[in-house]
Amino acid sequence: MWQFHPYSLLLFLAFSFNLVLGLFVLKSFRLDLVKYLLILVFGSMMWTGFYGIDFVFISPALHRSFIAFLYIGVALANLGMVLVSLEFTQNKHLLTKKFWVMLTIQPLVTLAVCVLDPIFKTLTLDTYLVNINGRIQWVQETNVGGFIVSYFFSFFWSAFVAYLLIKGIFVSKSTERRRYLLILLSYLFIWVTAILHKLGFRPLPGLNVTAVMSTMQVILIFFAIGYYRMFDLVPLVRGEIVDELDEAVVILDFNNRIVDWNMSAEHLFRISSKNSTLLSYKYFFASAPGIISKLDHLSDKKTLTKWIWEKDEKYWEVTAKQIRDANRKKIGMVLVFRDITEQRNLEKQMVNVNRELLVANGTKDRFLSIISHDLRGPLAGIKMLLKVLNEDMKKKEDALAGMTQSLVDATESVFSLLENLLEWSKLQRGQEEYRPHYYRLDNIVRECLELFTLSASTKGIVLEVNVPSHAMVFCDDRMIITVIRNLISNALKFSHKNGKVIIEATDIGEDWQVSVIDSGVGMSKAIVDKLFKVGEVIKSTGTQGETGNGIGLLLCHEFVSVNGGTMYADSDGVSGSRFVFTIPKKMREEIVS
Repeated sequence: MWQFHPYSLLLFLAFSFNLVLGLFVLKSFRLDLVKYLLILVFGSMMWTGFYGIDFVFISPALHRSFIAFLYIGVALANLGMVLVSLEFTQNKHLLTKKFWVMLTIQPLVTLAVCVLDPIFKTLTLDTYLVNINGRIQWVQETNVGGFIVSYFFSFFWSAFVAYLLIKGIFVSKSTERRRYLLILLSYLFIWVTAILHKLGFRPLPGLNVTAVMSTMQVILIFFAIGYYRMFDLVPLVRGEIVDELDEAVVILDFNNRIVDWNMSAEHLFRISSKNSTLLSYKYFFASAPGIISKLDHLSDKKTLTKWIWEKDEKYWEVTAKQIRDANRKKIGMVLVFRDITEQRNLEKQMVNVNRELLVANGTKDRFLSIISHDLRGPLAGIKMLLKVLNEDMKKKEDALAGMTQSLVDATESVFSLLENLLEWSKLQRGQEEYRPHYYRLDNIVRECLELFTLSASTKGIVLEVNVPSHAMVFCDDRMIITVIRNLISNALKFSHKNGKVIIEATDIGEDWQVSVIDSGVGMSKAIVDKLFKVGEVIKSTGTQGETGNGIGLLLCHEFVSVNGGTMYADSDGVSGSRFVFTIPKKMREEIVS
C-alpha cells in the first residue's frame, strides 16, 4: 500500500541531487574521472531511491527486492568511490588487471547474496512492520551476509583510500592539501554516520541516515573536483586531435608530475611504457637534462614561457603554458615541443646568402671604384706622356729622361694593379688552385726582393732581411710571393727617401710570423680599421705621389687565409707601419696528430 512518509522526501531529495549531478557531468563522459563519478552517482541513486520507495510503498512481496537493490547500490557506490579517489589522487596507475578483479569482489558478492536471499535469507534474518507516529515502516534484523557485503568490504577499501589521501596530504604542497582534506572529510561523513547508527545513535528513528550521507559525500566530491577544476585540466590541453599532432605534447600536474603525453612525445623522449604516468618530470626527461634545468628555474609568475632546446643537432621551440583555475592557482602545465630545425637551417642559409651578397656587392663596388678611378688615371697619364714625347722629341735630353721615368713608374703601377686584379678575380671565381709544399722562407723573401732592388735604390731605401735560413714553411709559394711582393711594394711606396724597410721572421711555435716594417708616413686608426674589409674605399698617396687603393691588401689577406695563417696591421700614424702575417710550419693534419 502507498503512504506518505517524511523520510521518503529526504531520501528522494538525496536521489534528486544525485540525478542532477550525474546529468551535469555527462557532457564530459570521455574523461575517466567522470565515468567513475557516474558509477558513484548511480550507486548512490539506487541506495537512496529504493530506500525511499521502501518507505512510501509497503509491500511484503517486494520488500526484500527493494533491500536487494539497495545493497547493490551500496556496492556500486563503494566501487565508484574507490575509483574516483584513485583518479582524484592521481594514482590511476594502480588500476592493474589484478586490482580491477579485487575491486569487483564486493559488487559480485553482493549480487550473489541478493540472488540467494529468497532462499537463504542472506540479507536479513527477519523483517516486520511497525507503526511509528501513525506511519507504517519496516524493521529488519541484519544477517551476517548483509553485514559483510555492506560493511566489511567497504571498510577495507575505505581504509586503503584513506591511506592514499593521507599520503597525498604529506607529499603535496601546502596550498594543495585542502583538496585531499575535502575528500577525506567526505569519507569521515559516511563512516562516522554508519558507526553511530550501529552503536544506536539514530537522530531519525527507523531511518539509517548513512544513505543520505552518501549523497553528502557525492556533493563534497563534486565540490572538490569543481573547485580545483579537475574537469577542465585535461580537456583544456588535450583534445582528440592531440595524438595526431606532429608537435610533442606533455601534460604535468600541479606537483610537476607527468599526467599524459602524445605519441610524438613518446618518440622524442623514448618513453616505452605508460607506467611513467605520475612520476616526476625528472624521470620522464632523463634523456634531456636541458629541459629539467629549464623547468627547475621556470617562473611561476609567467603563464607562458618559450625557449629553444637543442638536441642531436636538431632544434625545438618549447612552449610551457601554465593551466590555472578561476582563482589563478596553478593546477598543471602543458609543454609543447615544435621541431624548428628546418626553419633554423633556412635562417642560417639566409644569413650566409645575405653575407655572400654583401661581400659580392662590396667586391663589385670596389672593382668599379678601381676601374673608374685608379686604372683610368694612370692610363690617362701614359697617354698624355706618350703624346708629349711624340710632339717634342727635340727637347733637352734630361727632360726626356724625366718623362721617360714617369712613364715607367706609371706603367709599373698599372701592371701591378692589373696583376692584383687578375689574381683577385681568379680567387673569387674559385679558379685559384691551392698547391702547398715545403719551402725555405728566406728563399721566398729574397726572390721578392729582386723585384724591388731598383725601386729601393732610386729612393735610397735600405732593404733589411732578418729571416733565419732554417725557417721552413708549408704553403703555396706563388701566393706567399704575391703577399710579400705587395707588402714590400707598399712599404717602399709610403717610405721616405733614405729610409729603411725591414723584413723579418719570428718562430712562434707552430707558425712562422713574418713582419714587413717601414718607417714611412704611417696610417691613422680609421684607415687601419678599414684594411682587409671588402667594400671599404681606401685612398692613399705615397711619398712621391704614388697612389694606393687597398686591393693588394685584400688579396694578401685572402691568400694568407687560404694558407692557414692570419694577418693584421698596426701603426702609430706617424713613424711608419707594420704588417704581420703567419705561415704554418707543417700541414694542419700533422699539427693535430
